Amino acid sequence: MTVFVISDNIAFDVDRGTIFLEKSSLSEDDRIAMLFAETLNELGVRYSVIAGYVAILFGRARRSDDIDFITYPLAEDEFLKFCLLLRDRGFKLVQGDIGSESSIRKVYEGYLERGFSIRFTYGDLILPNIWFKTARSPLQYYGIDNSLTVIVNKKHLIKIAPLELQIAYKLYLESEKDLGDAVFLYTLFRQALNHQELHKWLSTLGVDISMLEVAGSGG
Repeated sequence: MTVFVISDNIAFDVDRGTIFLEKSSLSEDDRIAMLFAETLNELGVRYSVIAGYVAILFGRARRSDDIDFITYPLAEDEFLKFCLLLRDRGFKLVQGDIGSESSIRKVYEGYLERGFSIRFTYGDLILPNIWFKTARSPLQYYGIDNSLTVIVNKKHLIKIAPLELQIAYKLYLESEKDLGDAVFLYTLFRQALNHQELHKWLSTLGVDISMLEVAGSGG
């Protein structure tokens, strides 16, 4: 068993693809993400969390307007059941009425079935949104099929796309925020990363690992 102690509150069991994270308190973003993930877990939906929230989850000090989830495609009735469970847990559907079966079905047909993302909010909060999309590309399916399990405070379970892919894709996006996320994740998990896998994705996306040093030196 290969376990890396990443920090005083993070341990990464590489063989099991499981990260153990202890947080003294959960942020509002954490609570919303965990509740949404719990609903997907309960229904057995395969998914991964991508983008900025992954860095935030592990302690990067910034806010994000979005928490990004990608799932395997859902049948219409599966999506309906999912939405009704979310409604009971306090979520709202931005593009429709989460309390109306006909409205949920229209959102499915008009958005998800056509490959568009949809958004959920929680309670009376406008932000963060849950950005929700079903997988279409091989890259998205790879991120789900090879997802890591993060266990937070020994009770919350959330799936994230592989760190190597996340870092490479953040570099590919090139915004200051994305480069900062890439540097944060690379610096934090460097000892536990599969560097061959990282270089594969860097090559696939046409970015150079030296961007990590450049971005890091810039703050």
